[in-house]
Amino acid sequence: MHFAGFLTRLPLALLAVSLCGLTQQHAAWAQDSPDPMADGGSSADQDSPDPMGDSGSGSSADQDSPDPMGANIPSAVYTTSALTAGSSNSSNDFVFAVNIDSETDDVYFHMSSPSGNDWMGVGFGSKMMDSLMLIAYPSSNGTGMTLSPRLGKGHTEPEHTDEVSCEMIYNSDLPGANTVVESTDTLKVDAVCRNATSWSTGKLDYKSSSQDAMTPFIFAVGPGEHGHAGPGSGHLGLKSNSKSAGLERHEYYGHFNLDLSQAVSESTSKAGVPRPNSEDANDLYTSVHAGGNGKVTSDGDPAPIIHGFIMCLTFVIIFPLGALILRLLERVILHAAVQFIGMILVTAATAGGIVVSRLYVRSKDFATAHQILGILLFIALWFQLGLGILHHRIFKKQQRKTLMGKIHRYLGPVAVLIGIINAPIGFHLAGNSHLGIPYAIIVVVVAILMLLARRFLPRFFGRNRRRKQASADARAAQLRAEQGEGYQYPQFGQQSTGLAPNTHTGYGGPSAASYEHLGPPPAYGRTESYRSEDVPLQTYGGEAGVQHPRPTL
Repeated sequence: MHFAGFLTRLPLALLAVSLCGLTQQHAAWAQDSPDPMADGGSSADQDSPDPMGDSGSGSSADQDSPDPMGANIPSAVYTTSALTAGSSNSSNDFVFAVNIDSETDDVYFHMSSPSGNDWMGVGFGSKMMDSLMLIAYPSSNGTGMTLSPRLGKGHTEPEHTDEVSCEMIYNSDLPGANTVVESTDTLKVDAVCRNATSWSTGKLDYKSSSQDAMTPFIFAVGPGEHGHAGPGSGHLGLKSNSKSAGLERHEYYGHFNLDLSQAVSESTSKAGVPRPNSEDANDLYTSVHAGGNGKVTSDGDPAPIIHGFIMCLTFVIIFPLGALILRLLERVILHAAVQFIGMILVTAATAGGIVVSRLYVRSKDFATAHQILGILLFIALWFQLGLGILHHRIFKKQQRKTLMGKIHRYLGPVAVLIGIINAPIGFHLAGNSHLGIPYAIIVVVVAILMLLARRFLPRFFGRNRRRKQASADARAAQLRAEQGEGYQYPQFGQQSTGLAPNTHTGYGGPSAASYEHLGPPPAYGRTESYRSEDVPLQTYGGEAGVQHPRPTL
């Protein structure tokens, strides 16, 4: 009976196995078949809006049907929660998961990070120099993502490269792919980079990778409010469709290692974007075949902020204040001292700006409007200082106006005005255009205060000067009244003393008579026969004087 029952059920079992095999074969064929939209560079999924919309990040590979191999794609995954320390939302940790197709050397990957950061990126290698970097940031619509392959040139902003072509992948079992996920404050990218295991300056040697010799990687995220920004939150960070969009310096960076031997697919049919591998949740990743110290370094670039602050302080406040001092107090030395302090600050800020400019692709050639105006202003300000010094020296000696003084008088205000205008141009260059509005408000307020001071303070200082002069005159009059006529200088002549003047000196003072008996003072009358022994001395008094013989040596 048991044997007969077994024979009865055997055909049904064989039929079920055959149907299962056909289903798997059909699914595998669907995975291997080329995507007819791949060359078109856009998704064919019409059931849901394309999150790439206007992202401009290039082509996308549509995998609309669920991938039966998704859960079994070999992968190595690195995750860290160091960027969101103290947050209970683990879905916005930094994640990088990779799979490599050994047939084509295509690199499939998933990358995500907190949306509060302007950008996120991973580099192949242990340092920035010569590294191939995959960098992603929000597209211009604020909801899609732009993926930019770049090459590292050292500790500077990496440059976009066309050596590697990347395509974004959309699939129903990759929720939120290539979007800014507002519900979890996360940036997500699921993509493939074609033939990306080698490039002009290096390669990803996945074949020699092992548990004992893992492959090094670097990662970084741009500046921002971690986990608190995103669409609709007022975040004014990077949003661009351009693959060459300017990046601000990373706020956090770190290193990790992956055993890529565990992330290799032997055939294209088994390759793809690694799926979430967490046992606790279907949409989370956990580290596997990864290593590293887990240390994340906090970083930043205060130099542009310092440069901008010093320049704004100098052109908006210090230079106008120095000019106001000259007009109100008429103190040339104090005016020169204030302006010289401003020049020292401008020189330091200019040097810092030159150093910072060399770190970014958009400014390293010194060809932007802000940089050109800044260099011309720097030269003009030192020329202005020299004109002022030369004019002051000439005016002090000759008490006359000079051409240098006229140029100095008009060049200064023009230079300050151009400097004030150049600041918002610099904000735009640095990616901080939103600072233009508060800056304009400050400039208007300072200008109003300066005009009010120029209008009303002269009256105040004029009254003070008159008050001080009146006080000085009153003290002098009081002193004269207390001393009477004061000290009388000796008077010469008979009318002033009432005494007969001395015959020889004409002095009629009280002691004139006591010297009368000495006679007139001697005088030497020198002639052409000077040095001869027989030339007598002559007196001023003429013949009445006593003759004295010349002494013989």
